Amino acid sequence: MTAPQTETVGRTGQAEKARRRICKAVIACLDRFGYNETSLGRVQNEAGISRGALTHHFPTKEDMMVATLRQILEPVRFSGARTGRAAPVSRPMSVHAELVRLWTETVDTVEGRALFEILVAARTDSELESRIKPSLVEYNDELGVGVLAFYRSRGRNDDDDVRTLWTICRVFLRGLHVQERFGGDRQTIGLLMERFADLIAGEMAPREGNGNAQSVRD
Repeated sequence: MTAPQTETVGRTGQAEKARRRICKAVIACLDRFGYNETSLGRVQNEAGISRGALTHHFPTKEDMMVATLRQILEPVRFSGARTGRAAPVSRPMSVHAELVRLWTETVDTVEGRALFEILVAARTDSELESRIKPSLVEYNDELGVGVLAFYRSRGRNDDDDVRTLWTICRVFLRGLHVQERFGGDRQTIGLLMERFADLIAGEMAPREGNGNAQSVRD
């Protein structure tokens, strides 16, 4: 690799690192302040960078949100979705355990709450909605493939039922964020999650041969 090429790669790597740092700051601000109060100024302070550096990478708030949403989704994308093959991992999978893990490790996290803020804001912000929709549609399609690779509907040979059940799971888990506002304490939320996982485990089961399959994430 020639010197100019090395310098270009280096600059690209530095730019990517800066963008990820900014997105991490956006996530923290969304979780702490909510979407409306996550301003360029707050993100700038959280990231510890100049306004010029911030707007160089993300000229508008919507630009930041689009990149942040992609960064949140990337670690939890189903890696086998495009091939339809499940990647093995060392731990066993059950529907109940997977749903509880999904809540504790993905949805009820800084990243999960930040994603929730973006999704709620997009309901009334048509510009934001139009910009994040392609990423969400692509992710949803991948998730559908992953779910079918891992799960079956009990008593049915119906892929649509599996997709429907997993969609219900995603709606419920995100809804727990709202339920907390009605006075539900952490213990109550945990009990709701456990009971819901019991109900879904009665409707859906791992496919044979996928007892050690990679987890599907929301």
